[in-house]
Amino acid sequence: MKTCPYCGSNVEFNEMNNQYYCDFCCMILDPLIVKNNGERIDIRVNEAPLDVHIDKTTPELMTLSTFELLYLLKAIRKERSDMYGYMNTFYKASQQDNEAAFKEYEEQSGKDYMFFTKKAFIVENIIRTRLGYVPTRITDSYLAKYVEYIKNDKNKPMIIRTERKNKV
Repeated sequence: MKTCPYCGSNVEFNEMNNQYYCDFCCMILDPLIVKNNGERIDIRVNEAPLDVHIDKTTPELMTLSTFELLYLLKAIRKERSDMYGYMNTFYKASQQDNEAAFKEYEEQSGKDYMFFTKKAFIVENIIRTRLGYVPTRITDSYLAKYVEYIKNDKNKPMIIRTERKNKV
């Protein structure tokens, strides 16, 4: 039996537009997220390096799971910090050597620093809307604990008993 992934209610299928509808939630559901027999929503936990996601647009980033965004924010913060360090190093080198190449590297590092800063703002704001806060530090232990919470989450089907349990 097809059910809503949010409330566990039975859903109606509309063949004309190939979509499901949940009366309780008052919403159209994509067939890809509809569940069976009250199953809960799946949580994606991708622990692979997500550097490829850095170049995604904001709407594309919004489709990532919260865990993926936290992992990505950790990587973005590291890149941003590295670019800041490079920018300062090339600045100091250009002050001592007066080479045009150092100035170009400093400018490029500055542009990269701005790029990663804006990406960090975007990811932080998406996380803020989901969690209500942005973690100041994202460590491996923080991510491991987050995964543990996901694994220990309620996974029982959303079924409401309509009959009393008989005591024996």
